[in-house]
This record gives sequence, C-alpha cells and structure tokens, in this order.
Amino acid sequence: MPPKRKRPGDDDNDVEDDAEKRYAYLKPQIRRVPEKTIKSKWTTLPEPVQDKVREMFQALERPVIMRQSNERKRIEAQSAVQAVVRNLGKRLPRMPFPPITNDSNFDYESALDEHRILEASLATIKDSTDLLKAEIAKEEALLASDKKELQAMDKNAKRAEAERKRLMKNEHPVLRQLDELPQDSGSSGFTLVDTKPNQATLDELDTDPEIQRLMKQLHGHLQSMQTNTAPLVGLRDAITRSQAALDIFAASND
Repeated sequence: MPPKRKRPGDDDNDVEDDAEKRYAYLKPQIRRVPEKTIKSKWTTLPEPVQDKVREMFQALERPVIMRQSNERKRIEAQSAVQAVVRNLGKRLPRMPFPPITNDSNFDYESALDEHRILEASLATIKDSTDLLKAEIAKEEALLASDKKELQAMDKNAKRAEAERKRLMKNEHPVLRQLDELPQDSGSSGFTLVDTKPNQATLDELDTDPEIQRLMKQLHGHLQSMQTNTAPLVGLRDAITRSQAALDIFAASND
C-alpha cells in the first residue's frame, strides 16, 4: 500500500501535542451521576458560600465589558452578562452540589510537592540505572576479553600439540624407545633393563644411516676443535719458561 499523505494541519497538531506533553495539566472528565444520588446526597450551598459565588459572578462582568471598545457594544455586553448573573443568582440557592470530600479539594501546593518528590525519585532511579548499565557494559567487555584470551590459549595449545606430534614422528626410533622406558621416581640407583628383541643393538646402530650421519658430524667437530687448539700446545711450556727467566732476572738485580 502507498504511504498515506499527511494533511496540511497534521504537522501543526503534532507540534501542539508535543507542547502539551511538556507540561502537566488537568484534563476535564465528564462523570455521569444518577439523579437518585443527586437528590439523596447532594445539598445546597451555605449562605456564606453563596455570597462568595455571587461576588465571583460580579467580578466576571468587568473583563467582558472592558474587552469591547465600542460604547454601544459595551452596554450590550454588560446587559447580557448581568442577565446571566441574575439568572444564576436566582437559581443558586436551589442548585444542589456534591458533598465535600478529599477528592473534591484540589491542593495545588501539595500536588507540586508530590510532583517534586516523584521527580527526585525518578532522577535517582535513572542515575542508578545508568550506573548499572555502565557496570554491565564493563563486565561484558571483560567477558569478551576473557573469551578472546581463552580462544588464543586454545589455539596455542592445539598448535603445541600438533608440533609435539610432528616432532614425535621425526624422532629417532632409539630415542622413542628410551622415552618409553619405565621411570621409577622412588629409587635413586640405576636399573638395568633386560634388553629384549624390541630394543636396538649396537650392530643395528652401526648400520643405521642417520646414526652414521650424526657420527660423521661429531667426528668433524672434534677434528675442527683439535685443529684450532693445535697452535696452543706449546704455549703453556713457553709461559713457564718465561716466568722462570723473569724470576732469575729479578733475583740478580736484587
């Protein structure tokens, strides 16, 4: 369905509704009272109250009359208002009014005080809510950080396990058999394990190409070390002879 078009007056109505929502106001409400209740419970006003109502009627004449700038219209307005006031004044002694109750007395100051108390309570609740939201956000951030760290640790553990399995695959069978030997942490001495056919013999080690390669590398390192230390073979004797000659020279000078 296509969107409904707004009428020209809709925007003005929205602005008026927003303006009304900003302020607290009393909304008129119509309540229908049975005639039986009016006759049985409602009473007329006392004389002092009737006099005050008449004074209020008379006070309403002046603003209506002063609103008219034309003298003729002012006289007509005054006559109309006076007729209405006289009519109400005649009917006032016979008009029934509801009995005075706590709901019928509107105390503006009390309503303002209650409104201030409610606003203060609302502000406190909002502040508490904001603090709780901030604390929840902080805990959620910490939880997300902990989850990331846990995931990183899990990945590192899996990577380490994969690396260990890879190294075990490349491990020499002799070393693997040595790792599988039983270890007795309670005994301090050496234990000779009976060599069974499942263990490698010296002949098998000699024929192993990897062992031969390692032995060649070790032999090469030993020859290199021997070559490097060959010039230093007579150095100790030379130092001894030089020290003796210095001692003799020092003794002759004394």
